[in-house]
Amino acid sequence: MLNYDIKSPLTNESKVEYVRSLSPEEIANKWQSGMDIDVGSVFRNLPTIEHWRCLQTGIEFYTPSESAGGGDLYTQLEKFDWYYMDKKWEFQEALRHIKPGSKILEIGVGFGFFLKMAVAHGAVVTGVELNHSAADRVRQQGFRVLERDLQGLGKEEKYDVVCSFQVLEHVPDPLQFLQGILSVLRPGGRVVLSVPNAAVMKIIDPQHCNLLDQPPHHLSHWDEGVFRSLESILPIRVSSSHNEPLQAYHVDYFVASYFRSLQQRWFPYGRTLLNKTIFNRLTLRSIPFLLKLGLRHYIPGQTLLIVLDHQF
Repeated sequence: MLNYDIKSPLTNESKVEYVRSLSPEEIANKWQSGMDIDVGSVFRNLPTIEHWRCLQTGIEFYTPSESAGGGDLYTQLEKFDWYYMDKKWEFQEALRHIKPGSKILEIGVGFGFFLKMAVAHGAVVTGVELNHSAADRVRQQGFRVLERDLQGLGKEEKYDVVCSFQVLEHVPDPLQFLQGILSVLRPGGRVVLSVPNAAVMKIIDPQHCNLLDQPPHHLSHWDEGVFRSLESILPIRVSSSHNEPLQAYHVDYFVASYFRSLQQRWFPYGRTLLNKTIFNRLTLRSIPFLLKLGLRHYIPGQTLLIVLDHQF
């Protein structure tokens, strides 16, 4: 049965619409069979998960909050090389919007790759990481990493810039998270956030098949419009937004997902001669080849980076 007493996580109002329901047990089985990851009994035993859209801000979100993955989920994900990558487009892009010498707090440091780049940029850095395994690993590299939430931290010290990469979409209460960021930011400071670009994901994965883009991993979907709606909710202004160019390591997934989406929309009743002509083996090989040669730089990739300025 649907829970109709649902409020937007950004406006706290009931102006939301229902999108779909998900089976926690089915999702848990897919994680186990596809990635050999146990998402835990709390998630598996949930009666249902509901997907909603806020009509005022456009954010899409999932309930209940208990569908969020715990620390053990992220410890298991560490075994994949692609999960905590050392060189990411958003790290370098973020530094273009940060003055050398800035006092930076990064929330969700992973293995500390951005902290290293920021120090080389001339910044003074501190990290926050709730995954104990990752936090301990980064501390062993000589960085200051706190294992605590943001509540109360702002009473102790303020930062020129707060960065958080691929974290916002994981938190059950994004408004509280953003308010926590502002509480540790000096007046006039800057926030740099990166998230999966929901505008792109709607094109390549309209049926929401990607396990990593739903609970227990992601609890919300963000695009530029959602961030701009925050200007009427929080004392911030969107200074700029930046689309990641399609990365070489995402080309094959992007093309396969995009063409699968086109097939489902254009030919919902199965294979036809026209279908076979458009979606043939030659097409699916030549397009990735051309993209990897350089055309990918003109196509938005999976990450959106947003620069927010604190208004006071």
